[in-house]
Amino acid sequence: MSNPNKRKDKNTESGFAKKTDFKWLGVGLVVFILIAFVMPLPQSMLSKAAEVFGGTGADVIQKAVHIKLIIALLATCVIFFATEAVPMPAVALIIGLVQLFFGITEPSRIVSTYAHDAVWFIAGSLALGSTLVKYGLDKRVGMLVINLSGTKTRMIVIGILIGTAIPTAFVGEHAVAAMYVPIAVALFTLTNKTTPAPRLGTLLMVTIAVGCMIGGPMSPTGGARNALMIGFLSNIGIDISFTQWMAMGVFYTIVMTIVMAFLLPLLFKPEVNDLSDAVTLLRQDLEKHGPITKQQIYVALIMLLVVVLWIIDKSVTKNVLGFSLGLGGVAIFGAVLYMLLGFTSWKDYEDKVSWGVIILYAGCISLGSVFKATGASSWFADQIINLVAPLGLNSGVSLVLLVGVIGAILTNLMSAGATVAVIGPVVLDMAQSSGTNPILVGVGLAIATSMAYWLVIGTPASSIVYASGQLEAKNFIRMASAGWPAALIVMAVMVIIYWTGVLGIDPAGFGY
Repeated sequence: MSNPNKRKDKNTESGFAKKTDFKWLGVGLVVFILIAFVMPLPQSMLSKAAEVFGGTGADVIQKAVHIKLIIALLATCVIFFATEAVPMPAVALIIGLVQLFFGITEPSRIVSTYAHDAVWFIAGSLALGSTLVKYGLDKRVGMLVINLSGTKTRMIVIGILIGTAIPTAFVGEHAVAAMYVPIAVALFTLTNKTTPAPRLGTLLMVTIAVGCMIGGPMSPTGGARNALMIGFLSNIGIDISFTQWMAMGVFYTIVMTIVMAFLLPLLFKPEVNDLSDAVTLLRQDLEKHGPITKQQIYVALIMLLVVVLWIIDKSVTKNVLGFSLGLGGVAIFGAVLYMLLGFTSWKDYEDKVSWGVIILYAGCISLGSVFKATGASSWFADQIINLVAPLGLNSGVSLVLLVGVIGAILTNLMSAGATVAVIGPVVLDMAQSSGTNPILVGVGLAIATSMAYWLVIGTPASSIVYASGQLEAKNFIRMASAGWPAALIVMAVMVIIYWTGVLGIDPAGFGY
């Protein structure tokens, strides 16, 4: 077996660690120049600028040029996101600089987009997650899952799926994956001493990655992509509450848990069906951590308070205060409370929080905002609608499913957050122009971007489990060959039967 540490260094390096690939940087710059300055100004952009802003003459031409510049910026960002040719935080800052240098957006407005509630949510969530890890609550959850799952291999697979999916709905998937990998490695290693079981190791690791992927859609806090979409929906006057999102997303998580609990043991048939000896030894080792401490209880209670505030923010909190705190406000409240009560320090946040992630999504929010404000998203939406109209996919449930397929494909080429940032404003404009409920389209896209099954770099969780050395890239392809189509089918059933039927969301409406 290859050296896990070597593999980790090679394959888990993110866009935050990579240096500029000048070849792809050059490709991105050439694409920007060709679209922005060489390509003639299309009449459709002039018409869209006149439609959105009114006026005539030079003013319309200037607005149309801004649309072309933003389309050029979008194409360049897609190249950078897909190839990781440029450090991701640098791409995020480039988005603001292009707006500034070409006079597209006022400096104060650029700053405001980088300080969106979704950005505060991402920052606060990372801070909350770092505190949970600091006090070992992640390990406690893993211990509980193993104790409840029994000793049968299939039951342990089900336990890991549930045990990863639920926390991923509230904290970062990278933290959840990181806490289960050592447990899975221990189960495999202890079993492998008596019975060679390479497929068991593969099964356990793939299960962790899949569980993290199917848990995120369940709640607004299940990933930055969800926060981004909530922000885009709010920009068009739609506020979706925590409970409303959960009501829509829980179906996907539950059904996919059942489906993958059946599929994974078939795809990676384990050599042993009972892990009694390994589980017993693991429990003995885990018991050395001792009983839960008062500090761990207090940290857990504060996190529970944060979750409750997220749930009641749009109802109780808004009625009491006259305004909602927002996902970001609640997350920052929890992070500050940890500091005020002495459970963590700012130094801890400096060391443990990925500030590059925060900058990245701030840039994505800004891109989505300027995409909408310039009319570029509306123009892009028109082109797509004209293309799919002859196929009957330009409105209603058909449009929702089309957007889902597009999102499920793109998320395997770039991150889920980047996918939502790039096409989120476009699909919402498509929804509005076609008379389709934006909530169905927006939430559908966010859920579809969780289907990054094909590549080891698809999600942070996939990269983390790959770094364990227990599986190969082809194992993800094998899993995706069955799991990805299954996910699309589950989504179709969710949209057609559950969303429009059970929940009664009107495909031709505007709200929920």
